[in-house]
Amino acid sequence: MNAHHQLTTESPNRAALVAAAGAAALIVVATLVLLPNSAMPLGEVKPFLPMFATAVFITENLTAYLLFTHFRATNEPFLAALSGASLFVAVMAAVQILVFPGVFSATGLLGASPQSAVWLWVLWHGGYVLWVLWALLVRQRKGKQYSPRRQTQIGAMAIIAAPLIAALLAYLAVADGGRLPPLIDGASYTRLAHSPVSVVVVLLNVLVLVACVRITRLRDALSAWLAVAVLANLADVMLTLAATARYSLGWYAARCLSMLSSSALLGVLAWQSSNLYRQIALAHNALAERSVYDALTGVFNRGHFDEQFLRDVRRAQRERTPISLLMIDIDHFKRINDCFGHRAGDECLRNVAATMRGALKRPGDYVARYGGEEFAIVLPHTDAAGALHVARELMQAVFGLNALDGSADVSDITLSVGVASCEPLGAALSADTLIERADDALYRAKRQGRNTVVVSDLA
Repeated sequence: MNAHHQLTTESPNRAALVAAAGAAALIVVATLVLLPNSAMPLGEVKPFLPMFATAVFITENLTAYLLFTHFRATNEPFLAALSGASLFVAVMAAVQILVFPGVFSATGLLGASPQSAVWLWVLWHGGYVLWVLWALLVRQRKGKQYSPRRQTQIGAMAIIAAPLIAALLAYLAVADGGRLPPLIDGASYTRLAHSPVSVVVVLLNVLVLVACVRITRLRDALSAWLAVAVLANLADVMLTLAATARYSLGWYAARCLSMLSSSALLGVLAWQSSNLYRQIALAHNALAERSVYDALTGVFNRGHFDEQFLRDVRRAQRERTPISLLMIDIDHFKRINDCFGHRAGDECLRNVAATMRGALKRPGDYVARYGGEEFAIVLPHTDAAGALHVARELMQAVFGLNALDGSADVSDITLSVGVASCEPLGAALSADTLIERADDALYRAKRQGRNTVVVSDLA
């Protein structure tokens, strides 16, 4: 499964569910506690609004970006549609702070009227949930495959149309010329609280919250936290209407909930992205490990041996230290396959490889499967005499394995070993030359009757 696809398909883990449930409970409790006292005046804190608007603007843009990157990776139109909702809010928040009275000028910028900011708030909190509803309806059609062209259209509609529609609505709110009915008297929201407009906004939020739960069934982390975001938006609306005035307890609490609504999806997206990076890192490490180990025997494979042995020989020549190579062949291996089958042969290879790897004592020594039933063992800082001693120990270890196991499929196993060494005072042999000489010594050992070790003449 595509890692990005897990964003809307995997069941949320217990931590994600508990966190979402805790956030929802906190929103509900805070709203119920604050509602009776929401009209309490607290006074104007001038830095609050710019900080609030900046936080919402940055958060929503980051959320839109992350959602769109997931859409590009998965072609799930739901994610593109949801990113449009975040872009919509980002534009509305930016315009509202510009026209809000007392922030940049006494009456607001852009030629705003006293009603502009409150109408922007209405369009923001109603328009956001409408975009979420569209995204949910897109998701509901998930069983019906969208054509690539239709997916592109939905992505373009979300990314291009959302900010354009937000800008158009913001323009209508700012340049209304008295055509929009008044919703605020000075700083009082009493008219707004009793307006049919507020009823529409509340009902839209309730409708979309119910739709979010019913359509998604909260089956994944994104759905659970989308429900939290919509719930926070609804609580924001309720507290604002109950506050009846700007700079009251409910008004400040509503803006805090608005920031929570904006950051809910960003939090789960950031968590999911970090989780995906962790999975990618684990997959990369597993792939890197598989790329250097032989799948059957568990020792290094031929590719790793070719690269590492070349580095080892060069290091030995730079440091003027000895290095030895053992080329090892399992005697009469074909007979094992022919008599007992390839499964018995595979088991034999695994047993021999594990025995040789366990017999190596030093961290720098390693064994690799060179091909078929042939293995290579590299012994840095080891001269010919030391390599001969190791070869005999390996032969004895394999013989001991046979004696202890006693089963037919691994009986009569012996090793033929060829040894080649490069010592500081000897010839400066290349890696290829060492392999050729060890291989030549191996075949001499086989010609001498097998179950023996031969050291190359040139050490």
